[in-house]
Amino acid sequence: MLSDEKSRLRVELAQKLFNEYYARCFWHWRPDLKVTVDTIPSVVKGLCAHGGRQGMLAASKLQETEEK
Repeated sequence: MLSDEKSRLRVELAQKLFNEYYARCFWHWRPDLKVTVDTIPSVVKGLCAHGGRQGMLAASKLQETEEK
């Protein structure tokens, strides 16, 4: 897979998770935030810190996309 395609898919997943977990994990961020490659580590951190077990699993899924 091309690097640009891989990055696009990671950003799409991170955006989906940001929107899904906004109220629980990202209430202190702008609700209309557009996730970028640079903000993905912060999304992972927020999911792990405030998302409970499901957030941790979602963060793990997002991190797996980085390794592939």
